[in-house]
Amino acid sequence: MRPLLLLWMTTLLAGCISFSSTKSPSAPDYASLCQGKEAQCRDTCGSAGIQAFSCKAAPDEGFNYQCQCKQPGTQI
Repeated sequence: MRPLLLLWMTTLLAGCISFSSTKSPSAPDYASLCQGKEAQCRDTCGSAGIQAFSCKAAPDEGFNYQCQCKQPGTQI
């Protein structure tokens, strides 16, 4: 009876263990992350205009985007 119990426990535990062979998610396409962001910033700021804009995307640095609009009535 004991060997049957051990065999049953081994079978039960073996059914609970699973392996996954799926690939990890791919890295973002850094070359295209900044594409169109300046136009998007221009649309967001509208007639006030852009005060400051920057967009940097690199594998070591990640993604950094800044869009700052001018205050209405302010000229640079």
